[in-house]
Amino acid sequence: MMRKTLLAGLFLLFLSLPGYGSETLYSGSPTGGDTIITFRFVPGEDMFYVPYGGNNTELDRLYALVDEYRAEITSGRMPVDVDGYCASGETPEASFRIAVTRSNRVKSELIVHKRLAEEHFITKNHVSAYTAPDGKTYRDMVVVTLRIPAKEQPKQPKLVKEEPRCEEPPVEERQPESVVEQQPEPVEEIAVPAKFYCFAVRTNLLYDAFLLPTLGVEWRVNRHIGIKVDGSHSWLGNEKGKVQKIWLVSPEVRWYLLNNKRFYVGVGANIGEYNIYKGMLGSLFSDDTGYQGKLWGAGLTVGYQLCLSHRFSFDFNLGLGYTRMEYDRFTVSNKVRVFKDRDKTKNFWSPTQAGISLIWTIGSNNIVR
Repeated sequence: MMRKTLLAGLFLLFLSLPGYGSETLYSGSPTGGDTIITFRFVPGEDMFYVPYGGNNTELDRLYALVDEYRAEITSGRMPVDVDGYCASGETPEASFRIAVTRSNRVKSELIVHKRLAEEHFITKNHVSAYTAPDGKTYRDMVVVTLRIPAKEQPKQPKLVKEEPRCEEPPVEERQPESVVEQQPEPVEEIAVPAKFYCFAVRTNLLYDAFLLPTLGVEWRVNRHIGIKVDGSHSWLGNEKGKVQKIWLVSPEVRWYLLNNKRFYVGVGANIGEYNIYKGMLGSLFSDDTGYQGKLWGAGLTVGYQLCLSHRFSFDFNLGLGYTRMEYDRFTVSNKVRVFKDRDKTKNFWSPTQAGISLIWTIGSNNIVR
């Protein structure tokens, strides 16, 4: 008995997990009427997590309906109603802002993947919970409604049996009254068009850890292309002791790939000067040897951006390519720099960059789905 009770409890716990045991709140009539698709959101957050609460199933169903009724939607005969509901904000104003952002995120899925436009939507946002047709309430939800016209049924010929004794008067066939569908009045709202971030500020935490502070910017030209420039500068010590004087500029052009535009490949370059003796980076070489000179290089980069929140992400990248170094080798004796080699050069293929960068995005309302 104890074993059966434990198994039953585990089964119920499994069904209660997000993404399992979820069901469509209301689907509408297959022959016409309102078809409702619902998307659930984490309380207090405006991110659209596709696997959360069965959203992936609902999104596939919405895609199929848009494909089926594309002509009616794009012609304006069947606008897509998008209603955002939020009752979990700290204030009514915060709840309204969250509802607006959530509605835009759902619309952006159709704009990006199904080539719809803002003019195809009627958007309303509510500082309240959503009441489903079954009477249940949901505090954080976006509801998409498609008012699908009823399909006309083919008329079957009516068989009239003749009566030999008396002739029945002809029966006038009543034509069904045409029902004019009342379109809801659009609600005026200020909505930011869905887009990826257009500008970002970044710092390479890996370089920062080696006392080489790095600050960079990225301009997102469009969904596919970004231009990034990082600058690093370190000015520590003096020529008679530990020295770490470096400046480095690293421009790069990126091509963002796949559906969520998080994976990318790029072409980058490095140019800079260095003067290193002992210290953090100098400890990687001989304890009694310093290097000063110039370097430049170029190569290919691959990377991936991991979303942390609406504004922050991690950027992991690695570059491989060609590097040329011009350098002098020296040591310090009695606080005097003594050169071992002058005007040396070295050319080699190796990693050109590596990074674990923290990114702050600016000017976006659709960082990731």
